[in-house]
Amino acid sequence: MTEYKFVDHLTEYMKAKVERLIEDHRDSLPKEIADLPDDRIIALVTDMATPILRKMEDDAITAAIERVAGLIRYSKRVNK
Repeated sequence: MTEYKFVDHLTEYMKAKVERLIEDHRDSLPKEIADLPDDRIIALVTDMATPILRKMEDDAITAAIERVAGLIRYSKRVNK
């Protein structure tokens, strides 16, 4: 039997972005954060940022669905 491991690709994506940010901008991080070990900063920021991005994606999809439906209704009205 093949076992599958769940991978949250959005979390992995955000983790990589946070890692790059820390590498590139460590000197400009607030002192409270800069004093933490890198792996702790990455975990904390990723855990807080990922749900925000997930919500934005959901909102974008919902908005796009509403726009597509509106365009279809308009097209049907105009092309009778």
